[in-house]
Amino acid sequence: MASNAVKTKNTKLEIETGADTWVQVKGLTNFSGLGSGSAAVIDTTDFDSTAKEKEMGLLDEGQVSIDLMYLPKDAGQLALKAARGTQAKTGVRITLSDGTKFEFDAFVLTFEKSGELDAVVEATATLEVTGGVTETAGA
Repeated sequence: MASNAVKTKNTKLEIETGADTWVQVKGLTNFSGLGSGSAAVIDTTDFDSTAKEKEMGLLDEGQVSIDLMYLPKDAGQLALKAARGTQAKTGVRITLSDGTKFEFDAFVLTFEKSGELDAVVEATATLEVTGGVTETAGA
């Protein structure tokens, strides 16, 4: 039986560095939080209500965490660090192996490095999504 599961191999992370100019961020080992946002719940209960009444507020797409092997000369990682330094809203694109694309704007909140005995130096970037996430289905 063939599997329709999307494999992580060949997943690409890209960051926008200019008007429709994208650079790949190399060393990607993990991403999480994509699509984990939620909306606020607005209480609309008044004295005529017989139970709590609520409406949904605006969707907040939350944060996306990116884990990388730290590559200090990689143009994509340098662009992530630069976006953190300038606090600029930055375009981000994650493309899965089947061609499915997730595009969004984000602020790079952190770019942390870490290391341990007998391992490579790693980096974790935290992206605060602003606006919506556009998903385009792949093949």
